[in-house]
Amino acid sequence: MAGDCELSLDIVKTQGEAWLMSQALTSPDLVAYVDGWNAARESREQQRRDPYGYLSYAGFHTLGTSPARFAGIPGRWSIRADGPVVELADGEELIVAGELVTGSHGFGPVREREFRRAAQHGDVILELSTRGGQSLLRPIDPAFGRGLRGGYDHTPAYEPDPRWIVEGQFRPFESLRPTPFDATVGDIVHTHLVVGEVVFTIAGTEQRLLVMVRDDQQAGVAGTGTVLFTDGTSGLTTDRHGRSLQLDFPAQAGAVTLDFNFARNLQRPYTSFAPCPLPPAQNTVTAAVEAGEQLPVFNGG
Repeated sequence: MAGDCELSLDIVKTQGEAWLMSQALTSPDLVAYVDGWNAARESREQQRRDPYGYLSYAGFHTLGTSPARFAGIPGRWSIRADGPVVELADGEELIVAGELVTGSHGFGPVREREFRRAAQHGDVILELSTRGGQSLLRPIDPAFGRGLRGGYDHTPAYEPDPRWIVEGQFRPFESLRPTPFDATVGDIVHTHLVVGEVVFTIAGTEQRLLVMVRDDQQAGVAGTGTVLFTDGTSGLTTDRHGRSLQLDFPAQAGAVTLDFNFARNLQRPYTSFAPCPLPPAQNTVTAAVEAGEQLPVFNGG
């Protein structure tokens, strides 16, 4: 994916239709666009190779009200009304906020969608999170991840193509809608706020995709949302669980741009321990979106 890849500056014809770019790109614009695309890809590759990145998740544990032990993790863990608690036996210890902890320790409430690196045991970081109302404990172990990182080659992507810079219309809902999203792991059901739909046409077929937003988003205010989607490439050249795409939307109904060249994988194709939200059934693009990230390559395969 060198910076010298060439993009046609013309409208691209597909199945007799024009796929309109969001705007004409001059040559300097094109160079900057490809440079930005490459930089975004390299940034994600560096994250994947981080010894404490998601390739080093070494487990997925759900906390219950009864204290339980988990292999390789000190203490008995449970969830109480005021948050997760660990009970450490004699000779067991953790580092929390730089301090040595023994006995019983409460971590306080963990917000939905929070990733809290709450404690450390040797080189292993213990992450607490809440997903779909369930309290989760995941060890991040560089030694465990070393094998995955060593076998990880790269994440290929389709070459950037202007036909996948698509114009659409944003149609907001009257109010934000809490919407359930199933997860890739376990029986978790995420609840995300959905602000509206983005509507566009590909190959003569109208597509209507739900746009989810951050928990602090307000109705009637412009922002940045996320579209989770599957398409004709899902399970073939891209992750069967779908991909994500960010887009900026206006305060009211109006034009939006979807740049599928920046479609990216979630964590799930890299680790078995990521409860990523799945795209809702509505968010199925009826064409093969040959843009953005593809399935990761491990062990040179």
